[in-house]
Amino acid sequence: MSLFSCLLLWTLWAACSHGAMDECIDESGRPQRCMPEFVNAAFNVTVVATNTCGSPPEEYCLQTGVTGVTKSCHICDARDPRNYHGAGFLTDYNTQPDTTWWQSQTMLAGIQYPNSINLTLHLGKAFDITYVRLKFHTSRPESFAIYKRTSEDGPWIPYQYYSGSCEKTYSKINRGFIRTGEDEQQALCTDEFSDISPLSGGNVAFSTLEGRPSKYNFDNSPVLQDWVTATDIRVTLNRLNTFGDEVFNDPKVLKSYYYAISDFAVGGRCKCNGHASECVKNERSKLVCNCKHNTEGPDCNVCKRFYNDRPWRRATTDNANECLSCNCNGKSAECYFDHELYRATGHGGHCRNCADNTDGPNCERCLDNYYRGSSGQRCLSCSCNPVGSLSTQCDNTGRCSCKPGVMGDKCDRCQPGYHTLTAAGCRPCSCNPAGSTQECDFHTGRCQCKENVDGFNCDRCKLGYFNLDPQNPQGCTPCFCFQHSTVCESADGYSIHKVTSTFDRDEEGWKGQQRDSSIVPVQWSPTTREISLISEDYFPIYFVAPEKFLGNQLLSYGQNLTLNFRIQHRDARLSAEDVVLEGAGHRVAVPLIAQDNSYPGEETQTFVFRLHETTDYAWKPNLKHADFQKLLLITVTLGSLLHDSSGAGYLDSVSLVTAHRGSGTPARWVERCTCPQGYVGQHCGQCDLGYRRSQPELGSFSSCEPCNCNGHSDTCDPVTGFCNCQHYTAGKSCERCKDGFYGDPMVGSPSDCKPCPCPAGATCAVVPRTKEVVCTNCPAGTTGKRCELCDDGFFGDPLGENGPIRACRACSCNNNIDPNAVGNCNRESGECLKCIYNTAGVFCDRCKEGFYGNALAANVTDKCKPCSCSPYGTVDKKTTCSQVTGLCQCLPNVINRDCSACEPGFYNLQSGKGCERCNCNPIGSTNGQCDIFSGQCECQPGVTGPHCDRCEINFFGFSPSGCKPCDCDPEGSESAQCKDDGHCQCRPGFVGARCDMCEENYFYNRSTPGCQQCPNCYITVFHAVLIMICHTTYSTFFYGCLHRHKADADQIEKIAKDANDTSTKAYNMLKKALDGENKTSSDIDELNRKYVLDIPFYATFLSCQYSVICF
Repeated sequence: MSLFSCLLLWTLWAACSHGAMDECIDESGRPQRCMPEFVNAAFNVTVVATNTCGSPPEEYCLQTGVTGVTKSCHICDARDPRNYHGAGFLTDYNTQPDTTWWQSQTMLAGIQYPNSINLTLHLGKAFDITYVRLKFHTSRPESFAIYKRTSEDGPWIPYQYYSGSCEKTYSKINRGFIRTGEDEQQALCTDEFSDISPLSGGNVAFSTLEGRPSKYNFDNSPVLQDWVTATDIRVTLNRLNTFGDEVFNDPKVLKSYYYAISDFAVGGRCKCNGHASECVKNERSKLVCNCKHNTEGPDCNVCKRFYNDRPWRRATTDNANECLSCNCNGKSAECYFDHELYRATGHGGHCRNCADNTDGPNCERCLDNYYRGSSGQRCLSCSCNPVGSLSTQCDNTGRCSCKPGVMGDKCDRCQPGYHTLTAAGCRPCSCNPAGSTQECDFHTGRCQCKENVDGFNCDRCKLGYFNLDPQNPQGCTPCFCFQHSTVCESADGYSIHKVTSTFDRDEEGWKGQQRDSSIVPVQWSPTTREISLISEDYFPIYFVAPEKFLGNQLLSYGQNLTLNFRIQHRDARLSAEDVVLEGAGHRVAVPLIAQDNSYPGEETQTFVFRLHETTDYAWKPNLKHADFQKLLLITVTLGSLLHDSSGAGYLDSVSLVTAHRGSGTPARWVERCTCPQGYVGQHCGQCDLGYRRSQPELGSFSSCEPCNCNGHSDTCDPVTGFCNCQHYTAGKSCERCKDGFYGDPMVGSPSDCKPCPCPAGATCAVVPRTKEVVCTNCPAGTTGKRCELCDDGFFGDPLGENGPIRACRACSCNNNIDPNAVGNCNRESGECLKCIYNTAGVFCDRCKEGFYGNALAANVTDKCKPCSCSPYGTVDKKTTCSQVTGLCQCLPNVINRDCSACEPGFYNLQSGKGCERCNCNPIGSTNGQCDIFSGQCECQPGVTGPHCDRCEINFFGFSPSGCKPCDCDPEGSESAQCKDDGHCQCRPGFVGARCDMCEENYFYNRSTPGCQQCPNCYITVFHAVLIMICHTTYSTFFYGCLHRHKADADQIEKIAKDANDTSTKAYNMLKKALDGENKTSSDIDELNRKYVLDIPFYATFLSCQYSVICF
């Protein structure tokens, strides 16, 4: 089907339905779809063009399509109505003979791609667009596009593209189509109307539904319904159609190319979604639908305020889809559509602002926190207390659901036993039953406490009380603490104990006593095991308790005294003082029937009396609790009265509750006090260290006050107040310095009392006028103002002026002083200064220099004697010696006590350098001694020299026996001196040891003194000579041995000399050895003489060679 046939069908459908759709209600009064008439929505609507010719005036030429033909050119001038072609001519009414058109500037002015021109048509309201038609006064463009907007401020949406170059210009496929299921809101492109022919009068008509697969199901296609909706239409002219001759830029040619449109038509209906048959101008001259079917809005696009029972929908051929009113049960005129409600119930009208406190989608129920009253019409407020209610919603009777502990129809008050209405309900009263008397205040929660109890919950004792006890009507027991503290607590380690009398064996110490204190015996019945008293007049008589019920009964305070008692006659008269307690100067009494006790009778009854001062217990007179406790502390009387005339009273048993230390049921009423400063003890009954009783006569009741020790002690006797004085003070309050010290202790500083500047603790005093400190009782041996001096005959440093203090002591001079002399010793050091009897030393305990002996000897003659040291024999010529032994200090080799002699073998004492060794030759001297002055040794015969170490002249043979005379023959010897071997020096021709013989072949001539040579006797005596030589050689052998022995003797002598052994015994031993050697030498000489003479004996030896070795 062609575009024009489709357009014709759509137009015919619109025209045929025009008459049938005028009314929105059918003949039977049912709503039906209705539509405004089909119109040209663009007629006389202003089009906004972005380019129009005529300003300034310009020439344009008509396109003929034939080359070379002269073109017909005209002027477009906005100032000339005849030649003006503005945008208003696009939508005016025109006929074929009288055509008007809009025209753009020519290509000469730059009108060509990529420069575009927009023609924008504002419809003023949404329309359902059927078609858009353009009639061109020139040739149709090569490319242009149609756009729409669905709202006046919405984006421009492509509607249709026309182009001879779809892909190049719009990136669209030429003559594309939409398949079923594809997006039906996409714009298509076609080249069907893009040819340059015709040069004028060509039409382009765009049908909005052409090519859309769902167009035959339009009522059920929201996509197409939205696709045909437009509030604005824009035509964008992108590219002119040309013959291609514009490339030569011929102005005539360029002036012939321009856009010109004679008609711009938009066919459609005012969009009212089937709920209006016409559109009208509103008070602001804005086009709107005249809505029916309970709809409203510019396009009848919403339900009216009270018509929201189902969702708004477009009207269709089958269903007008009118908006239905909400069901609010007459309680509201407002509602809104509730999707969830509609899905759940099929009715979406949700009422709002329901009247009469109603609520619900249809105002069908009461508001939350309301209930329907008995009238059933109005809803009444539950008025549930928001704090006390579990919910603000009540039941049908208006009763609220309360939180725990809350009560009342509105849950606005606490139940009994609860208090303080909170978000969690009422809190249970937390009253401690031991300390409270009733429930708490339901507003504040504060409990009603017993007399001695405090705290919000009555859970603690008041200050000055302790032991919160449910059995105690006052709740807590007052602290006793001897009235020194108001802070106490129950003491640990105490258990309940009872002091009892059961009279099982005897009266147990009970006695009777009259008012005048006279004693009346009690009767004990072994049968009934009770004691009794008989009254014979109207004067009262009492049972008086024994010791175990008396004394310190403080631990019974607040406990019960129980009596099992009966009387003989029931009509016995009672008094106000039936039971009496006395102690500590107080006396209280109570009637027998007090404290809820019954009247006594003939049967044994139990009477219980609480020992407490509270008026509830009727003890008279009324005492303060401290006085009542004091009474129990020193109980002297506990009595029960009997005053029936001519009657009797019988006491079956007595029990007093108390406490004692040990295991068992704890006695919590026993106190342990927290003592204030200055007090200690369980009951603060003692004074702490550093405190004393201000009134000792009051005992533990006395207050404690700090010890008055003037700052010189932290402690004192707690009873007497005597201070334990420090800082060298004394007195009860440390008000004076103790002996040996002085100062003013009342200043109160540790240095108040200073030691007396006196030794050995001597006392001192201060001279008032001069304030000088003077010692008053110097120790023995001292003197001076401060005992700073030692008496004559004493020494020390009593004030320590030169070091540590040293007491004066008697000088110790060992009786070596004159006791009648003054200044015998130094008073500070004790050094003895006047020693006698040749003594010296600090204590005259030694001999003075130059003396020796026992300085401490009792006998004067046995004391010190002169040393008498030799000045030559002592070191440095000192005259001193050992003071004990008397030995002088001798120089070397000096002997004797007084160094007056040389040692044996030494001499020259007078040198003053010590004695020199004699060095006497042990062989040549007789005894090794020498002259003590010259040093000359005593020599053996023939020996000489200071040391006797050589033979005298003309002597030889140095030996222990001395030297022998040479005895040289004066005629035959050259000299009287012989050689060491004793041989003399012979003159020529003489031979022999003494040169007393003539030489071989010589003879002695008496006529001519001397020996003369023999003339011819040599051969004769030859053999005799040989024998003599042999003997001589043998003698030489023995002579050599002699010299060897002599060398040994010299060595022995040297050893003896080195050892300084000068004893006579050693010398004699040496001498004996040397004498032996001399004897050996004499024996050898004798052998020589013997064998020399025995020539024939040795003749045989001369003919042989032999050697002699001396071992």
